[in-house]
Amino acid sequence: MKKGLINIHIITTNNIKGAMFQENNTFNIYKAATYIKLARQSGQVLLINNGQLITGSPVSEYYAGLKEYKRIPLISLMNLLKFNATNITIKDFSLGFNYFSRAHAMSEFPFLSCNILNESTKEPYFNTPYIIHQYKGIKIGVIALSEAVQIDHETMIASNPMASIKTWMRYMYDNESPDYVIALHNGQISDLITEEDIFCVEGVHLLLTNNIAQGIEHEYTEIIQLPESSSLLHIKLMFKERTDSFENKGCSYEFIDVSRYEEDYLLKESTYYEEKEYSLVRKKKILSD
Repeated sequence: MKKGLINIHIITTNNIKGAMFQENNTFNIYKAATYIKLARQSGQVLLINNGQLITGSPVSEYYAGLKEYKRIPLISLMNLLKFNATNITIKDFSLGFNYFSRAHAMSEFPFLSCNILNESTKEPYFNTPYIIHQYKGIKIGVIALSEAVQIDHETMIASNPMASIKTWMRYMYDNESPDYVIALHNGQISDLITEEDIFCVEGVHLLLTNNIAQGIEHEYTEIIQLPESSSLLHIKLMFKERTDSFENKGCSYEFIDVSRYEEDYLLKESTYYEEKEYSLVRKKKILSD
């Protein structure tokens, strides 16, 4: 690496959709783990998740129906991989708030959303809606926006994402002075566009969205449209150290074909008994049907 240049790697899982064990055409987190660990050997990695996480599969429905003290294997796996954060998508409430709350309580990483609010206080419902990841003096901010839809909950609302991100970007820059900000976005990207066709993402350097972003451009914000299917994205940021600041010298990215990698044996062993139990339940259900 050239003197004065610093590389930071961001790896993003996207739309895992409750894939904990290997069902048909599901995201293989064990193979993704092998790639993540290899990437960590060569540099600093910020590991985040975007999109639907804990719902969307038969195995997630099974775990949503279990008693509250039962651990959720997917969250255990993400803890072992030391995820830094995940966003919150409204789809992850679809199996009930008890299931979501169990996942949130088990996690060793924050669930982020700047526009899911406590209806009374109008403050973020879960925690501060961003994180700051610091490496060699460089501050990377990660903030998240959720879908602006009605939530069937007594004390929780999803507010206008445009107003929320404006508020929290000001707060982040005033209190943290980040060098680079990544926004994780779910919902309609049109919710961030004013009637005057102004794309309101000031202060955001990179927007990762699960919505169609064709034809939408911003002078300072790069937009990466993520696929509807599960995926693994590797982003590389390069910074040049100046006297008292850091200059962003570029961003490159690629989607990783996880099928090329072997499964991480230790990670797979950590959920051996849960997978075995679930397989037996599935077989009994198939036989009874």
